[in-house]
Amino acid sequence: MGDNIQKLKKLLTLLSKRDNFIITTHVKSDADGIGAELALSHLLTNIQKTNLILNPDEVREKYKFIDTKSNIHYFDTSSMIRIPENPTVVIVDNSDIGRIGQIKSFINEDKTNLIAIDHHNELEDSPWLYAFPEVGSTSEIIYELISMSNLRLDYDTAVAIYMGIIMDTGQFRYNKTRPRTHEIAAKLLEFGFPTEDLSRRVFENTPIETLYLKRDIYSTLVVYPESHFVTVSITREMLSQYNFTANPSEHVVNDMLGPADIYMVASFTEMENGMVKISLRSKGNYNVCSIAKEFSGGGHTNASGATTQGTIEDVRADVVAKLIELYNNTYANGL
Repeated sequence: MGDNIQKLKKLLTLLSKRDNFIITTHVKSDADGIGAELALSHLLTNIQKTNLILNPDEVREKYKFIDTKSNIHYFDTSSMIRIPENPTVVIVDNSDIGRIGQIKSFINEDKTNLIAIDHHNELEDSPWLYAFPEVGSTSEIIYELISMSNLRLDYDTAVAIYMGIIMDTGQFRYNKTRPRTHEIAAKLLEFGFPTEDLSRRVFENTPIETLYLKRDIYSTLVVYPESHFVTVSITREMLSQYNFTANPSEHVVNDMLGPADIYMVASFTEMENGMVKISLRSKGNYNVCSIAKEFSGGGHTNASGATTQGTIEDVRADVVAKLIELYNNTYANGL
């Protein structure tokens, strides 16, 4: 972590001074958010701190196996569980309070009981944010805190951290994969868990209906060869036909980056109440996060998203214009 050692120490000291915690992550949590909060709970439990993992919504089915002991609760069931008294709220893998749903009701107005631990860096001036933007996953950050505390990992926590790492490093393919990432992974692999099976459960465990949906999504494909990007649209009719309730864009956007001449991908998914989900992916220095932010979204340089009001046609037209502009500016600057 290099220059971040002092920041980690400061964070660890802060955690040690508080007694009661709610741990949470963003809506529609992924393996990194889940892995980070399970690992943080392991840390806090082992330093004798009361903690509760409470998410804004239920963990998606394909990620539930990571939470082997069912330690993750979600807000709809919060009335049936005991909320820690005067809790410090720790958000992992996210620094946007707008993406934690009703969990924000536990945060004081002055945010003095808020800590966010993230590997994005969208709120640089926020005193409650501990951001490590050069790190590939939030799970790596929590691993460093556990290591710094001289605590032992157990099998389940090792699996959780590993799943977080492979999720947000694209199975060690993305640019933020550092030598330290592999060092941590090597330590985790000493627990002997089945890496191929774990990877398949997250990245390849999809229903047969996914193939039919992909066929229909690809029928909307539009290629912009001069600006080296493609778009697809996903209508509510498609989702209803194949009984999809979650955003299926993850099943196609990464695939479409495969061709050598395609640098950016955008998908548009119709949602309820006139909203459209925008998913953006890119290669190299094409910073699609800059576009996501214009629609009140965010994420990584090469993987971002947003949700905005409008028709799918209008939103698509707006994003296409911005993708063309991004390509021209990036190309002009020789990036």
